[in-house]
Amino acid sequence: MDVILETPGTRISKKQELIKLDVFNAPSVEIPLREIESIIVDKSVQVTSQALYALASNAVNIVYTSFGKPFGLFTPFASVGTVFTRRQQTLAYDDWRGLHMAIRFVYSTIENKRRLLLYLAKNRKKAKPGKSATLRAAARKLGAMIDALLKFSKTKAKGERIANVRMELMGIEGKAAAIYFTNYGIALPKDIRTFERTRRPPQDPVNSLLSLGYTLLQGHVTTAIAAAGLELYGGFLHSDRSGKPSLALDLLEEFRQPIVDRFVVRLLQKGVIKKDDFQKTFRGYQLKDDPRKVFYKELRKEIMGGDTSQELFGNQAEVPTENETTKGQVRINYKKTMVKQARKVANFLIGATSEYQPFKMNW
Repeated sequence: MDVILETPGTRISKKQELIKLDVFNAPSVEIPLREIESIIVDKSVQVTSQALYALASNAVNIVYTSFGKPFGLFTPFASVGTVFTRRQQTLAYDDWRGLHMAIRFVYSTIENKRRLLLYLAKNRKKAKPGKSATLRAAARKLGAMIDALLKFSKTKAKGERIANVRMELMGIEGKAAAIYFTNYGIALPKDIRTFERTRRPPQDPVNSLLSLGYTLLQGHVTTAIAAAGLELYGGFLHSDRSGKPSLALDLLEEFRQPIVDRFVVRLLQKGVIKKDDFQKTFRGYQLKDDPRKVFYKELRKEIMGGDTSQELFGNQAEVPTENETTKGQVRINYKKTMVKQARKVANFLIGATSEYQPFKMNW
């Protein structure tokens, strides 16, 4: 179970072999320690030292957030993995492995953008052939960007350092992102669509949902990285900066479109979330409280590949389920997939595999 706690005044404490959750004017909730895999908490949530010790003893990570953005991570020593893995991760930054990883992350984000546009085009082929054709044309442009990336990869010597070519690589990714977001809005309802990505703060409802979804996703990716014994701040594509979880941002690139972007389109098209569910504040557009709970609940279903969940007095806890089938298609448990990908990163860095294979969405 992954527990997400945002209500101000929530207190996390320990009671025997249970974690106890208390909030003002609400009944307490008790969860067995053995059922908790990770906890995501807002800065206003209090965690007692006894609870911290118990969670650490059970190798449970705690991700701390402020206004939905992760700013800290509590990682038990039991979760840090081997020293060898982290040493190789550090060394890889200055050899061919670092460039290899960065190229693969860029490839995955462009390819998944291309695949999502094709998925959206396919669903609109009969009802809205004009939109479908526009989306397919944009997907072809992204295919050309992948060709440019492959050419870039072939022209760089194996001994090249990622630090020397990062800006060129990010330039390819940036052009692909511009093509994608210019066309992503075509699939959205007219009264709420947007054709650009804005953040800090989000300037429209769609960007608000994307930012909210990416934040929740980053918590899962962070937990997966810790479980694989990797250094959260030792990324390859994203540059090193104090307090910046660059490896989490790297791995996050593989899951933005398959999970959040596709989910947001479906949520808006079905009218589960509407324009009136947002309010404009000094932090940009934000979901109101009740719609935000719905958004979290539905997104967690998407991540877990199932529909089992339980509500904790305005906070949420999600329960892992086995992959389910819908209309003959297997639903992916993305949480397990993130852990699998993080371990693939570790295996490549220590030499257990000769290359890194990123995650590509099915459509």
